[in-house]
Amino acid sequence: MPKSSEANPLTIFIGAIVSAPDGRVLCQLRDNYPWIICPGMWCCCPGGHLETGEQPEVAVLRELTEEFEIEVSGLTPLIRHVESSGKFCGIYHSFVANLVTPVTEVKCNEGVRAEFFPPAIAIGLPQHPVSRLFLRAYMERIKVAA
Repeated sequence: MPKSSEANPLTIFIGAIVSAPDGRVLCQLRDNYPWIICPGMWCCCPGGHLETGEQPEVAVLRELTEEFEIEVSGLTPLIRHVESSGKFCGIYHSFVANLVTPVTEVKCNEGVRAEFFPPAIAIGLPQHPVSRLFLRAYMERIKVAA
């Protein structure tokens, strides 16, 4: 009998905390469809999933372009997190990046809307628990009090 990870490999997700020049972070209000995870909640580490053969760094840049039509700089890994079972099962790669595109030109091609919040406000938004985990790691990195 194959191991569970061989029979049902974990989906690989990627996301980035994108910081505007004023320190606010890009947050995405998710669609309110019942078939998606965390419908109608915020995501402070927007992204998606890896496509076959894609590297996490490439995937996150693709997702940011598709969803927001933005350019970022300074893309660096934040943390990797694994949920081996349950509703949020998957391997999550998170990154941080600096927004190059002017805030006023950020689009929202997926989800209800995109908005920038100070990290201390964003942490209190109802959101995907892994998104909150990544935002906490980011806040620790930049030493922002929640």
